[in-house]
This record gives sequence, structure tokens and C-alpha cells, in this order.
Amino acid sequence: MSSVSIALRLFRRVLARPSRVVVLGLLALAVGLPQAPAEAEPLASASQLCLDQTMRQERLTDIPAHVLTAISMVESGRWDGARQARVAWPWTVTNGGSGKFFPTKAEAIAHARALQARGEWNIDVGCMQINLHYHGDAFATLEKAFEPKANVAYAAEFLMNLHRETGSWTQAVSRYHSRTPHLAERYMGKFRIAWREAEEFAVVANLPPVTDIKAEAEAIAAAREAERARLLAEQEAEREAARAYAEDWRAEKVRAWLARRDARAEGEGDNAS
Repeated sequence: MSSVSIALRLFRRVLARPSRVVVLGLLALAVGLPQAPAEAEPLASASQLCLDQTMRQERLTDIPAHVLTAISMVESGRWDGARQARVAWPWTVTNGGSGKFFPTKAEAIAHARALQARGEWNIDVGCMQINLHYHGDAFATLEKAFEPKANVAYAAEFLMNLHRETGSWTQAVSRYHSRTPHLAERYMGKFRIAWREAEEFAVVANLPPVTDIKAEAEAIAAAREAERARLLAEQEAEREAARAYAEDWRAEKVRAWLARRDARAEGEGDNAS
């Protein structure tokens, strides 16, 4: 029996409860048309989009190796079971709390538009989670803001501006997230983990080399320790100043009390005489 005959018989059986996917599959079998790709294929290709662009910007700019990639992993990272690694996801939207990962760009855009329709503007989008409230004017359209190439390119420029401002990649990375010290410190902890992951993945995947960050990593660690030491010294100096102030205050109070006591005692002596 020919494949056409088999397909026609199966087609008649499902007419009572037609399924678009089944019908199209049977017709493809009958006439030899290519079937739709499996769902895993577009997901796999999407998981590469952010990495391609972060590595591209690291090659084109002075940003050290894996730094932009690590930031993207912190910002929009999700677990990729096929790679057994964390990857940045381009169709990520965050509006307070954890980000939401959407399977397609269209669904991510629709969610962002729904948030905007509710009056929400504190929305982070794309590979690098660009905030639409503060940076939305950098993109002509919402669709453009989600495009990995445009999204990552803007993030790279923003990071380089922070580096020019601070003179430190450590400070630039921490300020990419926040200028509030305790939030920046927490972010740097996440970044350091992601940077190691990005470095290890590049070695395992035999990715083409980019600017070496070994020395930069040591400089980041040294700068972090120096900053920590400075903050600890400042805190200790503040505590010492507070202790000295408290001791002076107590001594002054004691002197005043002794003076009042002596004055009372002298007055009582005069009255007795």
C-alpha cells in the first residue's frame, strides 16, 4: 500500500475531530512536504542569540573577555538543559521580582505592551535587561529594544561609559545594576559566579579567543578587596569617633555632676557655720 493511501485512510479517521498539527503532518507525509521543525530547534537557536552578541561586542570593544557575557547571564540567565549551562535568554521581561522567560519574541513584546497598558514603565527587557523607563529612548521601537544586537550594543556602550566615569571595570559592572552600595555589592557576587561560568563554557566549547581577562580578573579582585578594606577602615574610624564622643560626653556629664555636688556640699557647709 502506498504512503498516499495510508495517509488518506488516516486523514478520514481524524475528520471527526480534526487537529491542525495532525492534518498538516499527514498531508506532509502524503505529498512529501517538509514538516515543521521541532520546538527544541528554535529554542536552541534563541539561546545562542545573546551569547553571539555579547562575544561580538567583547571583540569589537575594550570590554574584557566574558564581562558582558557574565552580565547577560546575571540579567537574563536561565538553565539550558541541552548545554547543561546557564545562558542569557533574549525574550526575558522583568517588572519587579524575577524575570519571565517567553518562548518567542512576539510573546515577550506582547507582555511588555500589556504592562505598559497598565501604566507600568519600570520594565527590563532583552538579553541585557535594559530598563525602558531610564533607557527606552535609546530604541526607536519596543521591537528594537528586544533585538539582541541592538540590546547588547546599547548595554556595551552604557558599560563603557560607566568605565570612563569610574576608571574601574569593577565599579562599572556594579553600577550597571545600581549605584546603591549594598545592591552593587550583592550584584558583584552574582557577577563573579557568572564570569567563572562564562570562562569555563568558553574553554569547553573551544570558542574563539577574545581580550584576555586574567589580569583584569586579578585587578577586579584586588580592587574589590581594596574597596572592602577602605570601607572597613571607614567604619572602624566612625566607630572609634563615636566611642570617643561618647566617652567625652560621659566625662563632661561626670564633671558637671561633681561640680554640682561640690557646690551643694560647700553651700551646706556655709549654712552649718
